[in-house]
Amino acid sequence: MARQPRCAAAGQLHLLDLRWCAAVASHLGAEELGLQRHLLAAALVRHGVILHAYALARTRTLLLLTPRDAEGPARLVQDLCRRLAASMRRVHAHTGPLLAGRFRSAIVQAEAHLLDAMLFVEQLPAREGEALGEWAWTSAVMHCGGARDELVTDHPLYWQTGNTPFEREHRHRAKLMEPLDQRSLQRFESALAGGWPLGDAVFLDALAQQLHRRLAPRAAGRPRKVAVSEII
Repeated sequence: MARQPRCAAAGQLHLLDLRWCAAVASHLGAEELGLQRHLLAAALVRHGVILHAYALARTRTLLLLTPRDAEGPARLVQDLCRRLAASMRRVHAHTGPLLAGRFRSAIVQAEAHLLDAMLFVEQLPAREGEALGEWAWTSAVMHCGGARDELVTDHPLYWQTGNTPFEREHRHRAKLMEPLDQRSLQRFESALAGGWPLGDAVFLDALAQQLHRRLAPRAAGRPRKVAVSEII
């Protein structure tokens, strides 16, 4: 079966998932995560991508972003992986691909899913067994009242969660302490696995017209046979 092209659109919210292969994950310590963060900062500027939330972990990297153009997400990942691979080759003698398969991505309707998408991203360390105070490589630090993170530009809809920075931080911190429900987790994981946009019917219809392509999987099984009486 032919591989489905990734769905990307300028100005839309995108969720990206980079899953590192086992050989790379075994070497991703604090120094490598710091380098990844540094390389990401430069790549965002080079490719016109705005980052709203991120989590760098030893097994995978999650990014929530808005690209200036449809090619931005793919170019960002290619740039990041190419430069990171050079370092891994030099320091750890790693050869071969960094990622376990292609990176995954899904367009997300910001009005419906922005806040849950931020939690899905920033809670990644917790799902991997780390405590909240150890989330050094995520945007959760800034969103919980830590130092300003130069990688992050808050989405306009995030500003509507509170009238002051303190109010937004207090609410976000409280939400981070409560894990996303299993249904929400599965919703994002399924969107990433299939590459299908996540949003309501009106959003998906408008996006399909913009991109001139089908944006939902076909129904399973063979097409229904049409009786002659239905044709005539």
